[in-house]
Amino acid sequence: MKRSALNRFAFLVFLHCIAMVDSLQAQVLKVPYVSISPTNGPLWIAKETDLFKKYNIEAQLIYIPGGTVIIQSMLAGEANVANMAPPAALAAWVRGADLAVVASGVNRLLETVVTPAQIKSPQELKGKRIGISRYGSLTDAALREALRHYSLIPDKDVTIVQAGGEGERLAALRAKALDGAMLSGDQRFQAEKLGFHVVIDLSKLPIEYPNNGIVVRKEFARTNRDTVKRFLKGWVEATKVFKTDREVSLRVLGKYLKTKDQEVLAKSYEPYPPVFERVPIAKREGFAFALDRLAKDIPEAGKMNPDNFIDNSILLELEKEGFISDIYADRAK
Repeated sequence: MKRSALNRFAFLVFLHCIAMVDSLQAQVLKVPYVSISPTNGPLWIAKETDLFKKYNIEAQLIYIPGGTVIIQSMLAGEANVANMAPPAALAAWVRGADLAVVASGVNRLLETVVTPAQIKSPQELKGKRIGISRYGSLTDAALREALRHYSLIPDKDVTIVQAGGEGERLAALRAKALDGAMLSGDQRFQAEKLGFHVVIDLSKLPIEYPNNGIVVRKEFARTNRDTVKRFLKGWVEATKVFKTDREVSLRVLGKYLKTKDQEVLAKSYEPYPPVFERVPIAKREGFAFALDRLAKDIPEAGKMNPDNFIDNSILLELEKEGFISDIYADRAK
């Protein structure tokens, strides 16, 4: 009887071990990202240096230009986690979408308005056509905010044109189909090498705005909290690499930006490490500001509480556990 009981116990332990091994299998996540820009450096690094795999996440990165298109894919159940500018998700949440932001890596606008040299000041944009990715995207929101800052009325004083990804915008600018384009990173520097120049640098404007973050479907985060936590571990650790390891960062950026031009890579990378948050908490002030601006086009946004869109609980948990301080101290976690 004792041997039989021991055999049953051993069998149960065996089944438990199988269940544990199965639970540790890497979970596949389709992760759309919004632009071919260094703002996605941590995401790309987490993929290329196997940091997602380190935390048992098999991330399938999918480039989808335009935050509104990413939102559509999430609402259709095709993706549960996205790396994007949060305002597009915020606008969808105002309209009832079950979305939340769980991290905000960059909380300032880094885009630029690039034009031919003959346009010398923001005021000279009046009557011109400026290219963005899509309506409702970060480039759209950023351009409108910049125009208002210079007392220009969007869609009246300046025509805003949907022109696709950064490469398409630069091509349209070169073909004179646009008078200006929202560009960042390597595309901005490519444009400058071609003789164009920056007429508005949004990073120099007094605007705090959520620029790059991790957006999730709330239901997915509720039922797969550990998966989201492991994803954030990979992304946060990759952010540390992006901020501190120039060699790895340039190698990964070169792959995704599809350039071997070391000058362009270096200049594209340079502005980004300082602006990424070590602890990428979504800041209420930036989202309250974004809601206030959304209210101009979506009146109900003015009645919404940004705290119901922000979910910092997992990041705060990682911080309390010492995960973030450990990776910056280069201690194995």
